[in-house]
Amino acid sequence: MKNWFTLILCIVFGTNTMAQIGWWSTFESQTLTKSDTFWNGADLTKSFKSGMATFKNNYDTAWKVWDGFGVSNMTDTTTAGYTNQYSVISGSGANYTDQYAVISQQATVVLDKQQVVKGCYVNNATYPALSMKNGDGFAKKFGGVDGNDKDYFKIIATGHVGSTTTSEVFYLADYRDDDNSKDYIITDWTHWNLERLGDADSIVFTLESSDTGQFGMNTPAFFCMDNFNADSLENTYRMTNLNFSYLTDVDSFENGSNNDGGFENNGAFFVNNYNKDWKSWTGWSLSSMTDTSTSDYTNQYSCIAGSGFSGNTYLTGYSSTEILFPYVEKPHFEELASREFWVGVNNSTCGYLSMRDGNGFAKKFGGVSGDDKDYLVLKASATLYSGEKSDTLSYYLADFRNDDNTKDYIQKDWAYWDISEIIANSPVVRLDFWIEGSDTGQYGLNTPAYFCMDNIFPLIGSVPYKNKKQLRIYPNPTNNVLHVKVDDEIQQITIYDLTGMTMSIWKDTVGGVDVSNLKSGIYFVEVLTNQGRITKQFIKE
Repeated sequence: MKNWFTLILCIVFGTNTMAQIGWWSTFESQTLTKSDTFWNGADLTKSFKSGMATFKNNYDTAWKVWDGFGVSNMTDTTTAGYTNQYSVISGSGANYTDQYAVISQQATVVLDKQQVVKGCYVNNATYPALSMKNGDGFAKKFGGVDGNDKDYFKIIATGHVGSTTTSEVFYLADYRDDDNSKDYIITDWTHWNLERLGDADSIVFTLESSDTGQFGMNTPAFFCMDNFNADSLENTYRMTNLNFSYLTDVDSFENGSNNDGGFENNGAFFVNNYNKDWKSWTGWSLSSMTDTSTSDYTNQYSCIAGSGFSGNTYLTGYSSTEILFPYVEKPHFEELASREFWVGVNNSTCGYLSMRDGNGFAKKFGGVSGDDKDYLVLKASATLYSGEKSDTLSYYLADFRNDDNTKDYIQKDWAYWDISEIIANSPVVRLDFWIEGSDTGQYGLNTPAYFCMDNIFPLIGSVPYKNKKQLRIYPNPTNNVLHVKVDDEIQQITIYDLTGMTMSIWKDTVGGVDVSNLKSGIYFVEVLTNQGRITKQFIKE
């Protein structure tokens, strides 16, 4: 077992090639001052940047009307009519994010460089969706009185390279089939593949409807867009070994100052929010910083280990972070054998040194006496395709809550965190991570709210795993005995350390597994039953 596991580690961590950074336009970086509001170009800026593209807008000051791209966080899915022109019919952005684009009439996006756009997510705005469903004073109910009218509402995307153009069509509503049961109006975010446009330096979006009159189209000329340049993986797939070897220079970082809003890796998007006025950021940054000794704010990008888990580059997270996955109904992640759905985590340098020594803003963990019950915890939850939230998982980057002060710790080395409980066999479209801690003040957390992450879902032990049994281990953390419970006959229990070395093997588990001889640290217990293997992480105090 030890040799097999070591071989897999060598295969995974020894083949770390330079990845190509990707981008999405999520429309989150366009500043909206409050909830349930919008930007429609009334400031006459005529465009905005999101990702590696510029989205054009036209605002008429005389008539106070606009066309092109707007940005909204409106949530109204029930109000019909022109006053609700900025809302999406699903009530939120794709992946249940706050912001999305609203398009009126005709809209142009200009790419930073000529390229193939993978696609985008589109949806009906509330205004046209309700108009097509029910009809209004200007537009007809789609299908007509008897439901047999061959109505449609479609977007036409035209890619431009010089004078050359190619076009693709997406139907936001389609009643053309003779079988009326196949009629539909889109009411959820749906991926539109734009790769067939080929290379383009700009794309123009126009609308067309079957319901027209003497002044043109009667159907309200609005639709919504999100995650421009996102790919869609329509079948279940295995997303593994997301590492971050983007930065070729050691001691460098990317904090989103180019306003790209984040970066794409293997189909997942890591959201970054950069404030150009304050030159501050939240979300994810890429780092290859190696400074393990500078304790102040100037060293916010470094990991206390001095490098990534398996290379120079790693992620630094600040405050709250999001990972977005393709918004599809099927699970992205097959349920696999042990050690599949892990994320590598560690403390940042400034966070570690602040907790160890204290500073002008944050306390030394444990306090003067060493008895203060301090902690810094990284939390995670998943959002499913349905919008349902998973349970919240917790990982303690520092923990001084034990009455025995010799068991207090601040993590300094990379370790794996098993998040299988909220990932496996679920249609996860978003992962959220955030920091909480014991040292708080009037402005929130005093401890620097940074953490580091690398090697997300490493491909270790990728044998198909069909065991549906739930494994319970307790107490966790433990000092002497670890109790293992599963609703099946246990054939063998194996304890591994973080390197994959076998520490002990147990056949008889009556009374629990004795772990008293293990050093303090993080370990994994693997339980073999007749239905497969299950693994969970535990802490030996």
